Amino acid sequence: MEAASAVQLINQLIYKPGWTIDADDHTHRFEGTVKVRFTFPAHRSERNLAPEGYPEKITTYAEFPIVVADCDDVELYRRILGKIMEIELHEAREFLRVPPTYWAPFHPHRVDGMKRWGDSPGDLLYGIS
Repeated sequence: MEAASAVQLINQLIYKPGWTIDADDHTHRFEGTVKVRFTFPAHRSERNLAPEGYPEKITTYAEFPIVVADCDDVELYRRILGKIMEIELHEAREFLRVPPTYWAPFHPHRVDGMKRWGDSPGDLLYGIS
């Protein structure tokens, strides 16, 4: 698939309320790729906010390069959904807490959490590190 076609297909996608998915041609950097930015509503996930139910809302984002040169439309959508699942997993690892200390055993920003998850290099490709 050409990058321009992928950009058009991606930019029309809809996910959850408040999410936007925006793609741009990224072939100037990597052949056959697009860069996709996911912007979405979230809550601040700091430990001290857990007992209150994470009341502070934010808007955040993640960016990923995605190879599209070898895709058809269905494979492109699968790759987009795969990145959405990475985002959702990242968020889940931040928010799962164990009372009474509100420890996050798999926190993706902590080395021990990365190791416990089996992600020792970390998910630094989340796009906002």
